Amino acid sequence: MKISYDPNYDVIYLKFRDGNIVDTVEVEANIMIDYGPQGEIMGIEIIDASTLTKANHLHEIVIKIQDKAEA
Repeated sequence: MKISYDPNYDVIYLKFRDGNIVDTVEVEANIMIDYGPQGEIMGIEIIDASTLTKANHLHEIVIKIQDKAEA
């Protein structure tokens, strides 16, 4: 997964995989999901990210990966 943030446009993108995007669906205002040819989620885009996430600044993104899934 790759997470990118563009502060000029206040857009965050979560990219789950490389490949062709064949469809994009706006699931809520300013939240889009990109789908691949088999219906798999390729990425999620959030426009006006700092407003929607209530974050003042998105200068730092912290990633935590769990050792194993919790039931």
